[in-house]
Amino acid sequence: MLDIAKIGQLAQDSSPQDLHAAWVWQQQFNAFNGQEIITDLAQQPQLWSSFFFTAASDGSAQEA
Repeated sequence: MLDIAKIGQLAQDSSPQDLHAAWVWQQQFNAFNGQEIITDLAQQPQLWSSFFFTAASDGSAQEA
């Protein structure tokens, strides 16, 4: 369920650029085709290393 107060606080605390980036990210996430990705990874196992370690190369995966 939507928490309108939380959304309002996020809007006040975030820059327009951050809000736009979050919206774009959400749109890309909504378009994610998990079955297609898993099929590609199953057919091309060499892609697994880039799939898992792209974010880890800059240390961001450990911050989450």
